[in-house]
Amino acid sequence: MADPNAPRPAYLLVQGVVTDPEGFKAYNAALPPIYAKYGGAHISLTPAVKVQVIEGDAENRSIVISKFPSKEAALAFWHSPEYTAAKALRAGKGSFFVTLLEGLPAG
Repeated sequence: MADPNAPRPAYLLVQGVVTDPEGFKAYNAALPPIYAKYGGAHISLTPAVKVQVIEGDAENRSIVISKFPSKEAALAFWHSPEYTAAKALRAGKGSFFVTLLEGLPAG
């Protein structure tokens, strides 16, 4: 059984529709060093056309799942000055729904 006090990873689940793919490129280019600084990594980058809906209505949104070592690390990333500046690059380039999910303890 997993130790309930063990560190818990966290996941950012982003669902979105990019309306300006060309303009969105600057945002994508800015992300890798910010993710690296906060220990984050993409574990799934799925364009809307490849999202396989198994139950419910398709929402035609791309999905990105990123893993961080902890909820605190994910929130530090999200609220960092670096990501705040990067997020400004995506303004007006689409619509996004972002959730933070805490994973199960390791072990």
